Amino acid sequence: MPASEETPWGRTESYVGDHAGDYVGTTEGWTSPFGQASAVYRAPPPLRYNRVEGLVLGLRRSPLSLRDPDDTARIYGQLGYAFALGDLRYTIGVESKLIRDEETGLKLGASYEKQTRTPDRWKTSYAENSLGGIGLGYDFFDYYEGEGLSVYAVQALPATFRLTAGFRAEEHRPLSQNTGWSLFDAAPFRPNPAADAGRLQAGLIGLVGGRIRDRDGLPTGMAFRAAATIGTAFGGDFQANRYEVDGRAFLSLSADTRLGLRLRGGYATGNAPPQQQFTLGGIGSIRSYDQNALRGTRMLLGNVEYIVDGATLDDDFLDDLFLVGLFDAGWVGQPGTRLRTEDVLPSAGVGIGLDERDVRLDVSWPLRSVPATGSRPSIWLRITPNF
Repeated sequence: MPASEETPWGRTESYVGDHAGDYVGTTEGWTSPFGQASAVYRAPPPLRYNRVEGLVLGLRRSPLSLRDPDDTARIYGQLGYAFALGDLRYTIGVESKLIRDEETGLKLGASYEKQTRTPDRWKTSYAENSLGGIGLGYDFFDYYEGEGLSVYAVQALPATFRLTAGFRAEEHRPLSQNTGWSLFDAAPFRPNPAADAGRLQAGLIGLVGGRIRDRDGLPTGMAFRAAATIGTAFGGDFQANRYEVDGRAFLSLSADTRLGLRLRGGYATGNAPPQQQFTLGGIGSIRSYDQNALRGTRMLLGNVEYIVDGATLDDDFLDDLFLVGLFDAGWVGQPGTRLRTEDVLPSAGVGIGLDERDVRLDVSWPLRSVPATGSRPSIWLRITPNF
């Protein structure tokens, strides 16, 4: 049916089909390797649940498409209400494309936001985090409030590279836990660590490149992301710099097997506030240790997955499974500390994936007993790739 003849219900159904994943965060982690970690688009999806905001209901409009030459200017944003927090969450932005070429497009943008931030967004999707909170009382992120202005430029480059640069001026405020409700009440929510209050004025730059194909099946390819937030040159209360590098590869060993590798590192100058430091442990980093058990200004993380497609348990039932061997190792240090092997936390396990890795069961064990980190075997039902 032509678009002009489509019924209102048909248009609504089409919109929901196209954008439902963006509203709850199910597309994060599947559409691109670093979909959860944009340098400029940091607003969470408008439908979510966590221990700080409770239930959030809202609407959104996506930013301008850099690769679409017909998309030249756009007002975008988001408006939602956090019921447990009792406050509005919003983003309002405008973008204009200066270069409309599909391969080397350039756009400029500015936005003002008052949003609940997390430095942990790279670890999993908001959909998985919301389901964990609603169902079992597990919240994998830590939160603070950010309100302020960002101006930026995004340049597409050949061969899937993308360069982002900009400036951010925003107020940071601590947030506390405001709800403890979950459906099955399996565990009490973790307390939300206190962030430092103050004003951040910082330059930002990021470079993303590479491509990973068939991310929800047997992935193949390589990708990297490097980002820096420079706060020492622009005044403000937080005189700290923060650097991150993330590289990952999925190597084809045969038609049905892949070797997945991720190496991630972070460094922040010694006076970085808690919300600019790094945490490891639990979902998305080192399984079988408490969520965000380690915190510091230096971080190294390595993950390995050996993926086998087409395994069977029965010829007529569960006849196309993914089997995964898992290994994680990570270290977090403070200013002046050196990396020592005895300080590295390792874990290992196995996973079984269904429906092209969309749903999988991970079972893992700590390879070191460290009571302070809550080291113990863990079982997780996942709907987001670990990396």
